[in-house]
Amino acid sequence: FPRYLSFVKGVVDSDDLPLNVSREILQESRIVRIMRKRLVRKTFDMIQDISQSENKEDYKKFWENFGRFLKLGCVEDSGNHKRLAPLLRFYTSKSEEELISLDEYVENMGEKQNAIYYLATDSLKSAKSAPFLEKLVQKDIEVRTSFVELYNFNFAVGRHHGNDFCF
Repeated sequence: FPRYLSFVKGVVDSDDLPLNVSREILQESRIVRIMRKRLVRKTFDMIQDISQSENKEDYKKFWENFGRFLKLGCVEDSGNHKRLAPLLRFYTSKSEEELISLDEYVENMGEKQNAIYYLATDSLKSAKSAPFLEKLVQKDIEVRTSFVELYNFNFAVGRHHGNDFCF
């Protein structure tokens, strides 16, 4: 199971595993690899369900508690970028009070905007006063903000719906 999903806890019951399970069997077992893949997929499905629920507060609470793990997943797990990217949330220069997804950001982009602009900083206050932000805001370009030390996930994801990330 991926390290970045370490906050997920549960029990798996399977008739396909032998009764005497050793570490070697678990590491080499085809069945365990398949189960691991399915568990990761089901975990993403459950998180996606929460993110798409009518009650936005549920996902906001989830994001506040576990968002940094999903960002870490973008850095560590290149195979799941397409599943992780829709789960990411950010504040922007236009939505300082509300977290938005990358998909919402792309929907809000102007016709001539062909990149996803973001600013990595330590707080919303310093983001608002950043000189880089001023020119983009004047051009009515929305800028995503990242307030964590792990802003490399932008580079790890690389592109979203054909749009490059610009720092």
